[in-house]
Amino acid sequence: MDAEPRWNVTWPTEAGCLRAYEPTAEEIAAAAPSLAEFYNDAYNRAMMGNSVVMAARDVVEHFASLRRAGGKPFLLAHDGVLAGDADLRHLATRTAEFAILVGRRPEQGKGLGTRFAISLHAFAFAGLGLERLFISIVPANLPSQRLFARLGYQPDSSPAARVFADRDSDLTFSLDRETFLSAHAAVLLQITWALREA
Repeated sequence: MDAEPRWNVTWPTEAGCLRAYEPTAEEIAAAAPSLAEFYNDAYNRAMMGNSVVMAARDVVEHFASLRRAGGKPFLLAHDGVLAGDADLRHLATRTAEFAILVGRRPEQGKGLGTRFAISLHAFAFAGLGLERLFISIVPANLPSQRLFARLGYQPDSSPAARVFADRDSDLTFSLDRETFLSAHAAVLLQITWALREA
């Protein structure tokens, strides 16, 4: 996991400093117990459509498997405190799938997830040069639908989008680079990314 380059994305906002970073093996091991609690929370599991209870070791393997498959898993920190995780998976030359979780219920629904998502979309589109991102959401997850609508996502039932649906009932959406960069031009200069030092 440590042999590959790892990115750090930061955005100092009025609501605090946001940092999304690809963790080292040591960092993910330290964060894994908290992430397992986030994943296993009954509400979060329902919103993710997740029926599997995860232990800390499962979280470590999840991050490692994402890396092995060429994905970019991130830990999310708000003013230095772990807030959740996100990832770009199924990375291709111009596309990827995006997923995000703000883990603690009191921190959900207050714009934190939206800001983290904006920062990582800025990195994906302007930093990595991707042209389109896809998401898959369970129909009951109205908060995520609202979050991604704010970013500019539109419903997408094309074969390219549906390949990311875990089940037939999942909703799929996509967002293109120009739409995102145009809608969020005012904050893009505040978001920075750089490779982490080995």
